[in-house]
Amino acid sequence: MFKLARHILIFLFLLVIGCKAFGQGRPRVIFRRPPNYEQRVIRQQNSISKIEQVRENYIGQRLNLNVEQSQRFWPTYRRYQDALKEVRRLKRINNSKEQANGAEQIRKELYYEGELVNIRKFYTDEFLKILPPDKVSEIFKSEREFTDELIKQLAERNPPAKN
Repeated sequence: MFKLARHILIFLFLLVIGCKAFGQGRPRVIFRRPPNYEQRVIRQQNSISKIEQVRENYIGQRLNLNVEQSQRFWPTYRRYQDALKEVRRLKRINNSKEQANGAEQIRKELYYEGELVNIRKFYTDEFLKILPPDKVSEIFKSEREFTDELIKQLAERNPPAKN
């Protein structure tokens, strides 16, 4: 009888120990960012701001603004760029893989295109309050030339992969 009771007690003891050991659960898998992730993000943000600075310098040289025009023009131009950036961000989200394809996506795409045109119209009027029409025209020409030159330089830095 004592042997049976001893075996039952040992079995219960092992059962309790086993439950406690496995009761801790699995260790949580924590998403770890790659090393120097923050530095890469900061570098990327700095490169964007560097591009914006170079763009402003390029447009400033092309427009040849006096001090008064420059003080009034640049804050307006930065608001213009921010408005365009926001609509382009929404447009990129709309075209992402997470969005359902279909009529709604097409409708939103057309809406965002219209918003880009509306922003350009609004800020063209704002620029005309500050600058003469020939300089306003030069803004859009120099933006296009800057973008073309930027794309050209990026293409030269990163040649296409050969198959």
